[in-house]
Amino acid sequence: MEIRTLRTFVTVANLKGFSAAARALNTVQPAISRQISDLEDELGVRLFWRSTREVRITTAGEILLREASEIFAHEERARHLVQRAGEGRLGQLRIGFLSSAAQGFLPSLVRNFTKTHPQVQVSLAEMTAAEQIEALEAGQLDVALSRPLPASAPDYLESLDIYSDRLVAFLPEGSALVSRPRVSLSALSSSSFVLFKREGAPDLFDQVVSACLRAGFSPRIVAQANSMQAVLTAVGSGLGVTLAPACIRHLDTDGCVSCVLTEETAPIPLQLHYLGSRIEATTQAFVALVKEERKAIELWLNLVFGRFESWRCIWLV
Repeated sequence: MEIRTLRTFVTVANLKGFSAAARALNTVQPAISRQISDLEDELGVRLFWRSTREVRITTAGEILLREASEIFAHEERARHLVQRAGEGRLGQLRIGFLSSAAQGFLPSLVRNFTKTHPQVQVSLAEMTAAEQIEALEAGQLDVALSRPLPASAPDYLESLDIYSDRLVAFLPEGSALVSRPRVSLSALSSSSFVLFKREGAPDLFDQVVSACLRAGFSPRIVAQANSMQAVLTAVGSGLGVTLAPACIRHLDTDGCVSCVLTEETAPIPLQLHYLGSRIEATTQAFVALVKEERKAIELWLNLVFGRFESWRCIWLV
Protein backbone atom coordinates (compact mmCIF):
# COMPACT_ATOMS: atom_id res chain seq x y z
CA MET A 1 0.00 0.00 0.00
CA GLU A 2 1.29 3.42 -0.92
CA ILE A 3 0.85 6.37 1.44
CA ARG A 4 -0.69 8.40 -1.40
CA THR A 5 -3.33 5.74 -2.00
CA LEU A 6 -4.09 5.49 1.72
CA ARG A 7 -4.60 9.25 1.87
CA THR A 8 -7.06 8.99 -1.02
CA PHE A 9 -8.94 6.21 0.81
CA VAL A 10 -9.12 8.25 4.05
CA THR A 11 -10.40 11.29 2.15
CA VAL A 12 -13.18 9.26 0.49
CA ALA A 13 -14.11 7.70 3.85
CA ASN A 14 -14.20 11.02 5.68
CA LEU A 15 -16.14 12.87 2.95
CA LYS A 16 -18.38 9.85 2.19
CA GLY A 17 -18.12 10.34 -1.54
CA PHE A 18 -15.83 10.03 -4.56
CA SER A 19 -16.79 13.37 -6.12
CA ALA A 20 -16.17 15.26 -2.87
CA ALA A 21 -12.82 13.48 -2.43
CA ALA A 22 -11.81 14.38 -6.00
CA ARG A 23 -12.53 18.06 -5.34
CA ALA A 24 -10.63 17.98 -2.04
CA LEU A 25 -7.61 16.34 -3.67
CA ASN A 26 -7.77 18.55 -6.77
CA THR A 27 -8.16 15.68 -9.19
CA VAL A 28 -10.92 13.94 -11.18
CA GLN A 29 -13.39 11.32 -9.93
CA PRO A 30 -12.23 8.52 -12.30
CA ALA A 31 -8.71 8.80 -10.83
CA ILE A 32 -10.12 8.45 -7.31
CA SER A 33 -12.27 5.46 -8.30
CA ARG A 34 -9.29 3.77 -9.96
CA GLN A 35 -7.08 4.17 -6.86
CA ILE A 36 -9.74 2.74 -4.56
CA SER A 37 -10.41 -0.19 -6.93
CA ASP A 38 -6.67 -0.94 -7.12
CA LEU A 39 -6.43 -0.83 -3.32
CA GLU A 40 -9.39 -3.21 -2.95
CA ASP A 41 -7.79 -5.59 -5.47
CA GLU A 42 -4.50 -5.45 -3.59
CA LEU A 43 -6.15 -6.21 -0.24
CA GLY A 44 -8.70 -8.66 -1.62
CA VAL A 45 -11.62 -6.99 0.21
CA ARG A 46 -14.32 -4.44 -0.51
CA LEU A 47 -13.71 -1.15 1.32
CA PHE A 48 -16.86 0.72 0.27
CA TRP A 49 -20.42 -0.14 -0.66
CA ARG A 50 -21.25 2.01 -3.65
CA SER A 51 -24.63 3.02 -5.05
CA THR A 52 -25.93 5.92 -7.12
CA ARG A 53 -27.12 7.59 -3.94
CA GLU A 54 -24.35 6.95 -1.40
CA VAL A 55 -20.91 5.60 -0.58
CA ARG A 56 -20.82 3.60 2.64
CA ILE A 57 -17.66 2.23 4.27
CA THR A 58 -17.52 -1.51 4.99
CA THR A 59 -16.35 -3.18 8.21
CA ALA A 60 -13.01 -3.92 6.55
CA GLY A 61 -12.84 -0.28 5.46
CA GLU A 62 -13.44 0.91 9.04
CA ILE A 63 -10.54 -1.21 10.26
CA LEU A 64 -8.28 0.18 7.54
CA LEU A 65 -9.39 3.71 8.40
CA ARG A 66 -8.28 3.24 12.03
CA GLU A 67 -4.98 1.68 10.99
CA ALA A 68 -4.35 4.40 8.41
CA SER A 69 -4.42 7.05 11.14
CA GLU A 70 -1.66 5.22 12.98
CA ILE A 71 0.31 4.76 9.77
CA PHE A 72 0.14 8.50 9.08
CA ALA A 73 1.26 9.24 12.65
CA HIS A 74 4.23 6.89 12.25
CA GLU A 75 5.06 8.43 8.90
CA GLU A 76 5.06 11.92 10.40
CA ARG A 77 7.19 10.79 13.33
CA ALA A 78 9.66 9.07 10.99
CA ARG A 79 9.84 12.19 8.82
CA HIS A 80 10.48 14.35 11.90
CA LEU A 81 13.17 12.03 13.29
CA VAL A 82 14.94 11.69 9.94
CA GLN A 83 14.96 15.46 9.47
CA ARG A 84 16.35 15.97 12.98
CA ALA A 85 19.03 13.38 12.31
CA GLY A 86 19.88 15.15 9.05
CA GLU A 87 20.27 18.39 11.02
CA GLY A 88 22.61 16.68 13.51
CA ARG A 89 20.09 16.92 16.36
CA LEU A 90 19.47 13.20 16.70
CA GLY A 91 21.84 10.25 16.67
CA GLN A 92 25.12 9.53 18.37
CA LEU A 93 28.54 11.14 18.76
CA ARG A 94 31.45 8.92 19.78
CA ILE A 95 34.47 10.91 20.97
CA GLY A 96 37.93 9.48 21.51
CA PHE A 97 40.37 11.63 23.48
CA LEU A 98 43.75 11.90 25.15
CA SER A 99 42.85 12.67 28.75
CA SER A 100 46.16 14.41 29.47
CA ALA A 101 45.66 16.80 26.54
CA ALA A 102 41.88 17.31 26.57
CA GLN A 103 40.77 16.93 30.19
CA GLY A 104 40.94 20.66 30.86
CA PHE A 105 38.44 21.71 28.18
CA LEU A 106 36.56 18.62 26.97
CA PRO A 107 33.92 18.53 29.76
CA SER A 108 32.75 22.09 29.07
CA LEU A 109 32.86 21.44 25.32
CA VAL A 110 30.60 18.39 25.67
CA ARG A 111 28.25 20.27 28.02
CA ASN A 112 27.88 23.07 25.47
CA PHE A 113 27.18 20.53 22.72
CA THR A 114 24.54 18.62 24.68
CA LYS A 115 22.75 21.85 25.59
CA THR A 116 21.98 22.47 21.92
CA HIS A 117 21.77 18.79 20.93
CA PRO A 118 20.02 17.12 23.88
CA GLN A 119 18.83 14.13 21.84
CA VAL A 120 22.30 13.18 20.60
CA GLN A 121 23.82 10.35 22.62
CA VAL A 122 27.42 11.31 23.43
CA SER A 123 29.97 8.70 24.50
CA LEU A 124 33.58 9.32 25.56
CA ALA A 125 36.46 6.88 25.22
CA GLU A 126 39.93 7.56 26.59
CA MET A 127 42.45 6.14 24.12
CA THR A 128 46.04 6.52 23.10
CA ALA A 129 46.80 8.36 19.87
CA ALA A 130 47.41 5.08 18.04
CA GLU A 131 44.19 3.51 19.37
CA GLN A 132 42.15 6.51 18.23
CA ILE A 133 43.37 6.27 14.64
CA GLU A 134 42.55 2.56 14.56
CA ALA A 135 39.07 3.24 15.99
CA LEU A 136 38.39 5.98 13.43
CA GLU A 137 39.39 3.72 10.55
CA ALA A 138 37.21 0.92 11.96
CA GLY A 139 34.18 3.22 12.23
CA GLN A 140 34.14 2.94 16.04
CA LEU A 141 34.67 6.69 16.61
CA ASP A 142 33.16 9.79 15.02
CA VAL A 143 35.83 12.24 16.22
CA ALA A 144 39.22 11.92 17.88
CA LEU A 145 41.10 14.47 20.00
CA SER A 146 44.64 13.36 19.34
CA ARG A 147 48.06 14.11 17.93
CA PRO A 148 48.67 14.65 14.17
CA LEU A 149 47.73 11.81 11.86
CA PRO A 150 50.51 9.47 10.75
CA ALA A 151 51.51 9.49 7.10
CA SER A 152 49.81 6.11 6.71
CA ALA A 153 46.38 7.47 7.71
CA PRO A 154 43.65 7.17 5.03
CA ASP A 155 42.85 10.20 2.88
CA TYR A 156 39.25 10.45 4.07
CA LEU A 157 40.35 11.51 7.57
CA GLU A 158 40.43 15.29 8.06
CA SER A 159 41.96 17.32 10.88
CA LEU A 160 41.36 20.58 12.69
CA ASP A 161 44.08 22.24 14.79
CA ILE A 162 42.99 22.99 18.35
CA TYR A 163 46.14 24.15 20.15
CA SER A 164 49.90 23.65 20.07
CA ASP A 165 51.93 22.39 23.03
CA ARG A 166 55.66 21.98 23.70
CA LEU A 167 57.91 19.63 25.58
CA VAL A 168 58.91 20.48 29.15
CA ALA A 169 61.02 18.56 31.64
CA PHE A 170 59.49 16.88 34.68
CA LEU A 171 61.94 16.21 37.51
CA PRO A 172 61.76 14.66 40.99
CA GLU A 173 61.52 17.40 43.61
CA GLY A 174 64.90 16.39 45.09
CA SER A 175 66.79 17.04 41.85
CA ALA A 176 69.53 19.66 41.96
CA LEU A 177 68.22 21.01 38.65
CA VAL A 178 64.97 22.38 40.06
CA SER A 179 66.69 25.50 41.38
CA ARG A 180 67.46 26.65 37.83
CA PRO A 181 65.05 28.97 35.99
CA ARG A 182 65.39 26.76 32.91
CA VAL A 183 66.89 23.36 32.23
CA SER A 184 68.97 22.37 29.22
CA LEU A 185 68.56 18.97 27.68
CA SER A 186 72.26 18.28 28.06
CA ALA A 187 71.88 18.67 31.84
CA LEU A 188 69.63 15.61 31.77
CA SER A 189 72.12 13.41 29.91
CA SER A 190 73.09 11.39 33.00
CA SER A 191 69.48 10.95 34.21
CA SER A 192 67.29 7.91 33.91
CA PHE A 193 64.21 8.50 31.74
CA VAL A 194 60.62 7.35 32.16
CA LEU A 195 58.62 7.74 28.94
CA PHE A 196 55.13 7.08 27.63
CA LYS A 197 55.06 3.77 25.76
CA ARG A 198 56.07 4.17 22.15
CA GLU A 199 53.26 2.00 20.76
CA GLY A 200 50.69 4.35 22.30
CA ALA A 201 52.22 7.57 20.94
CA PRO A 202 55.07 6.80 18.52
CA ASP A 203 55.49 10.38 17.28
CA LEU A 204 55.85 11.76 20.82
CA PHE A 205 58.29 9.03 21.82
CA ASP A 206 60.41 9.66 18.73
CA GLN A 207 60.31 13.42 19.30
CA VAL A 208 61.66 13.01 22.84
CA VAL A 209 64.45 10.68 21.69
CA SER A 210 65.34 12.97 18.76
CA ALA A 211 65.53 16.02 21.04
CA CYS A 212 67.95 14.18 23.30
CA LEU A 213 70.06 13.02 20.35
CA ARG A 214 70.31 16.60 19.07
CA ALA A 215 71.53 17.59 22.53
CA GLY A 216 74.33 15.05 22.20
CA PHE A 217 73.11 12.01 24.13
CA SER A 218 70.84 9.00 23.89
CA PRO A 219 68.32 8.86 26.75
CA ARG A 220 68.71 5.97 29.18
CA ILE A 221 65.12 4.72 29.31
CA VAL A 222 64.46 2.69 32.45
CA ALA A 223 60.67 2.45 32.19
CA GLN A 224 57.78 3.03 29.80
CA ALA A 225 54.28 3.70 31.20
CA ASN A 226 50.88 3.33 29.54
CA SER A 227 49.52 6.67 30.80
CA MET A 228 50.88 10.15 31.40
CA GLN A 229 49.68 9.97 35.01
CA ALA A 230 51.79 6.84 35.49
CA VAL A 231 54.79 8.62 33.95
CA LEU A 232 54.48 11.52 36.43
CA THR A 233 53.96 9.17 39.34
CA ALA A 234 57.19 7.39 38.43
CA VAL A 235 59.03 10.70 38.22
CA GLY A 236 57.58 11.85 41.56
CA SER A 237 58.72 8.55 43.05
CA GLY A 238 62.30 9.34 42.05
CA LEU A 239 62.59 6.69 39.33
CA GLY A 240 63.77 9.14 36.71
CA VAL A 241 62.94 12.26 34.69
CA THR A 242 60.78 12.72 31.65
CA LEU A 243 60.11 15.03 28.73
CA ALA A 244 56.41 15.41 27.99
CA PRO A 245 53.86 17.93 26.68
CA ALA A 246 53.26 20.82 29.07
CA CYS A 247 49.53 20.09 29.15
CA ILE A 248 50.08 17.17 31.53
CA ARG A 249 50.93 19.63 34.30
CA HIS A 250 47.27 19.57 35.34
CA LEU A 251 47.52 15.88 36.29
CA ASP A 252 47.76 15.03 39.98
CA THR A 253 51.00 13.80 41.48
CA ASP A 254 53.22 14.50 44.48
CA GLY A 255 56.90 15.31 44.46
CA CYS A 256 57.15 16.31 40.81
CA VAL A 257 58.53 19.56 39.37
CA SER A 258 58.09 20.89 35.82
CA CYS A 259 60.78 22.99 34.15
CA VAL A 260 60.95 24.89 30.88
CA LEU A 261 63.67 23.72 28.50
CA THR A 262 66.42 26.03 27.28
CA GLU A 263 66.24 24.54 23.80
CA GLU A 264 63.44 25.17 21.35
CA THR A 265 61.60 21.94 20.60
CA ALA A 266 59.10 21.14 17.89
CA PRO A 267 55.47 22.04 18.62
CA ILE A 268 53.10 19.25 19.68
CA PRO A 269 49.70 19.95 18.12
CA LEU A 270 46.42 18.66 19.49
CA GLN A 271 44.00 18.11 16.65
CA LEU A 272 40.42 17.03 16.08
CA HIS A 273 40.22 14.20 13.53
CA TYR A 274 37.02 13.14 11.79
CA LEU A 275 35.73 11.26 8.76
CA GLY A 276 35.86 14.06 6.17
CA SER A 277 33.72 13.02 3.20
CA ARG A 278 31.85 10.45 5.31
CA ILE A 279 30.94 12.90 8.04
CA GLU A 280 27.59 12.57 9.80
CA ALA A 281 25.47 15.61 10.64
CA THR A 282 26.08 15.19 14.39
CA THR A 283 29.83 15.19 13.76
CA GLN A 284 29.50 18.31 11.56
CA ALA A 285 27.73 20.07 14.41
CA PHE A 286 30.47 19.11 16.89
CA VAL A 287 33.26 20.18 14.52
CA ALA A 288 31.51 23.54 14.07
CA LEU A 289 31.34 23.96 17.86
CA VAL A 290 35.04 23.16 18.25
CA LYS A 291 35.86 25.81 15.65
CA GLU A 292 33.85 28.33 17.67
CA GLU A 293 35.49 27.28 20.95
CA ARG A 294 39.13 27.23 19.80
CA LYS A 295 39.81 30.75 21.08
CA ALA A 296 38.41 29.82 24.49
CA ILE A 297 40.52 26.66 24.55
CA GLU A 298 43.67 28.65 23.78
CA LEU A 299 42.74 31.10 26.53
CA TRP A 300 42.30 28.18 28.94
CA LEU A 301 45.75 26.87 28.02
CA ASN A 302 47.36 30.26 28.61
CA LEU A 303 45.54 30.88 31.90
CA VAL A 304 46.24 27.46 33.37
CA PHE A 305 49.77 26.91 32.17
CA GLY A 306 51.06 30.40 31.33
CA ARG A 307 53.01 31.27 28.22
CA PHE A 308 56.10 29.22 27.45
CA GLU A 309 58.34 32.26 27.36
CA SER A 310 57.60 33.12 31.01
CA TRP A 311 57.59 29.64 32.56
CA ARG A 312 60.02 28.72 35.29
CA CYS A 313 60.23 25.51 37.30
CA ILE A 314 56.88 24.98 39.00
CA TRP A 315 56.15 22.64 41.87
CA LEU A 316 53.32 20.18 41.29
CA VAL A 317 51.59 19.27 44.54
